[in-house]
Amino acid sequence: MNQNALGTAFRGSFRLLYRIYRYIPVLSLIWLGVPLLLGALVVTGYSAQQRLIDLFMSSHAASAWADRIANAWPFLIIFTGTAVARCLLNALQRVLDTALRDQVSRYIQAEVHDKAAAAPLELLDQPEYYDRLHRAESVAGTDVFGVLSNLISVVRFLFELFGCLTVTALCSPLLTVMLAVVFAASFAIRLESDLVKRRLNRDLTRPGREADYLSGIMRKPETVRDMRISGSMSYLIAKWGAVMQRSLGLRMNANRREIRRGIFVSSIQIAGLCAAMAWMVLRMRAGGLSAGAFVVVFQAMRQAYGISGRMVFPVGKVYIQSAKIIDLVQFIAEIPAAGRDTRPIEQLPMKKPGPYGQIAFAKAAYRYPGHDRAVLQDIDLTLKPGETVALVGENGAGKSTLVKLLLGLYAPTSGRITWDGIDLQDMDPRSLRREMSAVFQDFVRYETTLRDNVGFGLPEEAASDDRLRAALRACRAESLERQAEGLDRRVGRLTEGGRELSGGQWQRLAISRAALRDAQLLVLDEPTSALDPQYETELYRTFRQLAAGRTVLFVSHRLGWARHADRIVVLRQGRIVEEGAHDTLMAANGEYASMFRAQAAWYQAEAAERIQYM
Repeated sequence: MNQNALGTAFRGSFRLLYRIYRYIPVLSLIWLGVPLLLGALVVTGYSAQQRLIDLFMSSHAASAWADRIANAWPFLIIFTGTAVARCLLNALQRVLDTALRDQVSRYIQAEVHDKAAAAPLELLDQPEYYDRLHRAESVAGTDVFGVLSNLISVVRFLFELFGCLTVTALCSPLLTVMLAVVFAASFAIRLESDLVKRRLNRDLTRPGREADYLSGIMRKPETVRDMRISGSMSYLIAKWGAVMQRSLGLRMNANRREIRRGIFVSSIQIAGLCAAMAWMVLRMRAGGLSAGAFVVVFQAMRQAYGISGRMVFPVGKVYIQSAKIIDLVQFIAEIPAAGRDTRPIEQLPMKKPGPYGQIAFAKAAYRYPGHDRAVLQDIDLTLKPGETVALVGENGAGKSTLVKLLLGLYAPTSGRITWDGIDLQDMDPRSLRREMSAVFQDFVRYETTLRDNVGFGLPEEAASDDRLRAALRACRAESLERQAEGLDRRVGRLTEGGRELSGGQWQRLAISRAALRDAQLLVLDEPTSALDPQYETELYRTFRQLAAGRTVLFVSHRLGWARHADRIVVLRQGRIVEEGAHDTLMAANGEYASMFRAQAAWYQAEAAERIQYM
């Protein structure tokens, strides 16, 4: 048994209890106080019971009955009051459990969601983060209250066990030591078995996520379509089955070991019980125990052994699930926030971006955590107010990473990025992001209402219907409102009655979200990848209108649009290799000219091929 691990497990649980106490202090104190009172009532009840039995068994003279009854009233009241108090406290415990369960679960889930939403974007590229998030979410629901209830049960059982051992100690310290040894042996063996199961559950986190992923994609319409065409659905099912079978085999082996240990624990408890009973019989024959002492010690002994058996389950559950509790507490406490501060903006000692300020990269570099090679190196780039800059380069050149640095989603590992001379890291992130708007290639499809899909672009304030419709018109997407029969119609297949949209229509909504925000900086990262050529042409005209008076950076693999930018920046292997206007770069006959001619030749060949087959 690893005592350090056991101590860490319980410390994690008590840390969570403290967080809950700060959230609901009064109810938490009552919830913790009830098991303490129940444990204390054990000694009181047994003491009153012993005095009553000894009082009535002390003499057989009929003349003494009146005196014995008169002397018995105080102990009878104590014994009865103890029984009534235990019933009331047990009922109060159930009421508190019901009252606290939903509050605690909702509070912890909100903490996890809030932390996940504020996590730095670098963590989202690390599988370890998703393992931690998965474990935190798995306990953040009703499980968290189950863990805490088990912890309260452990506290209650410990106090009851202490009361029973106190009663047996008044009879014989030897009996108390024997009971304690048997209890400790059972406790240690069962916890060792639980430790094996805990390690197994942690080891199976990633295979479990893989199985969930495979099971999930088998239900997606696009997956079913592709798999039917390729005939590979059976392969996907077999792959899922293989992952599940490996996990099942490991769990079955662990269960067999647990059963063997359980049999051994039961044997120890039975042997201890037989030895204790034999010792009690010998003491009774020798006259060493009174009738009252015999009864209460016998009952306390049975209760103690019952507690030693019943306590194994909550202690084991706390020990197993406290690993999840530790994961949960550490996730909430240790995942850093991405420049998030809940104080009012006017109270923040941070600066705000100036109107139409110049944005500059100065020797900026970025390396993903856990990687040795830098994705971007020595980036010196200036975006002037109102300028439109095109960012081009081969796949993997670092274009998307540069965009995330510009938007403050990543912090450079070296160098700095400034807005109007102020480092982005020294600015209030909320004020900064109000001046930024972006459309990404991997845009989000919010399967809620049309109003939400556009209105999420300006979550700080409730946009009016006119403003939402203006954003849709600006992106030539006003027909979506007519098709959806109003702004409050749900889109997507998540709920019954939702209207499904095409890929291009979803992307138009994403662009409308960006158009809703009156930002100084507009970033377009491959925003037309899902659109047909005709609408793409219309949309770029819309972009030119949206770009009026703004600083614009757009990334596009279609270099024909780059020629309309004020300046073109060419990235290769994380470095800027060329920079200038389209005509200047074509005359230089460098990287950009080579890419442009290659792409133009491909389009010409494709057009010629279509004409040939017409």
